[in-house]
Amino acid sequence: MSGMPVIEADESPEYRRIHVAGVFGRTGPGGVSAQVYSERTYAVNALTTPQPEPQRIVLKRTIECDLLLDPLQLKSLHIWLGEKIKEYERLFGRIPSPEEVASRAKQPPKS
Repeated sequence: MSGMPVIEADESPEYRRIHVAGVFGRTGPGGVSAQVYSERTYAVNALTTPQPEPQRIVLKRTIECDLLLDPLQLKSLHIWLGEKIKEYERLFGRIPSPEEVASRAKQPPKS
């Protein structure tokens, strides 16, 4: 035996899949606190008038969890995400930056 312990893995009873709409957080001496949030659009108010009113749509953001990452885990996550980005782009093409997407959204559609 190599002296390595047996490792068991299990899912928490609170395990769930979260569609991440964004991350907001802060940096402190112990690492980073990253609050992960999801978004959901509620159109009920917009549809309660004879003519739908898009300006009455409500966008609700829900903070789903707060990830506390010490510096070692922060660095590990950075490396892991970098590798996943490379893999994704190799398989599916380059991911545009948020600035590129915003710029495209401001341009009129091509005819």
